[in-house]
Amino acid sequence: MRIGIFVQPVAVSQKTGISRYTVGLVEALLELGTDDLFYLYYRRQKNDPVKDWLAGHPRVVHRGFAFPDIDERPKWWWDYYLPARLVLDRISVFHSPSHIVPSFGPPSVVTIHDLAYYFMKVKGEGLDRYLKRWTDRSMKLATKVTAVSQSTANDCIGQGVDREKVHVIYQGFESAVSDPASVLSEDSAFPDSQSLLQKGYVLFMGTMQPRKNVPYLVEEYARVASQVSWDLVLAGAPGESSDDVARSIDRFGVGDRVHQLGFVDDQQRASLYRNAAVFAYPSRYEGFGLVVLEAMSYGVPVVASSNSSLPEAVGGAGTLVDVDREGSLAEAILELHDRAELRHSHVEKGYKHVQRFSWEASAAQMLELYYQAASARR
Repeated sequence: MRIGIFVQPVAVSQKTGISRYTVGLVEALLELGTDDLFYLYYRRQKNDPVKDWLAGHPRVVHRGFAFPDIDERPKWWWDYYLPARLVLDRISVFHSPSHIVPSFGPPSVVTIHDLAYYFMKVKGEGLDRYLKRWTDRSMKLATKVTAVSQSTANDCIGQGVDREKVHVIYQGFESAVSDPASVLSEDSAFPDSQSLLQKGYVLFMGTMQPRKNVPYLVEEYARVASQVSWDLVLAGAPGESSDDVARSIDRFGVGDRVHQLGFVDDQQRASLYRNAAVFAYPSRYEGFGLVVLEAMSYGVPVVASSNSSLPEAVGGAGTLVDVDREGSLAEAILELHDRAELRHSHVEKGYKHVQRFSWEASAAQMLELYYQAASARR
């Protein structure tokens, strides 16, 4: 079977959740050892070479086409250019891991990571409305819809998607690296790294978006800062909430205890997980909560919100809190700080819990869904 996959998210310089999802899934599909061919579709500048990712693999065909920026001409790409190419390549089924499918062509599968922009401000009113319109259209057009959690599947069904069309396929995650260099050291790129190692820290990892609820995290940390030895480390790309976070730090007078690192690369990301005392994730909405599993895989105790998909991600291996109640997160941080046995319990349960989520299992389920979709019609 010829399977087409949209891999444009892999091209971004700062890897996003969808980027990591696409890489993990495609590489796991190839590890299954079937005879299927995988056609990887993406846009490139006219004189750019094809991607070197998986180039030369006997079951991979690169389809990098010179095309104007997709963000500037999305309708041309999805309604005309890409579907025509899929037909010419005789693709059996096409998978888009990023919410959008072509308007015609072979049977298609679309992966929905979350529908946050249906319920709250995420990227701004105009862009959120635009994303919602394209997602509505794609869920209607797609032969099959995959959701990365039962919570996201329920959201899709709530938007009118046929329940029989929606399939939950949990994604895998990048396992904790064993590279001994992935630790904070004197020449670390992080400010005050040795001080952090001595005191320990509460870690947050994520973009500074409103739904990530980082100002609330700062406020809750401030409630117990004088009672805990841990600092607070905020790692993630700047976003719409960056100014609110800075104001919260100033308002609560914890500037000497809160470290804002901005975007971190993969090695820095591993270092931060490996050395964290606790991982705190007070998000108001998540489609899956991959970072929770990442933290567990590094042996970090987790405290997270009790909403959306996060109870699925935590799975009884961490502490869940009601972020609508003042003091709930602060109490959880203080309890974890004071009770070493609770931290150890979370670590042991976390190691077991993450074994449920593997790219091998995800890829096997996805391949089966490809075959189901290919035998059906839109």
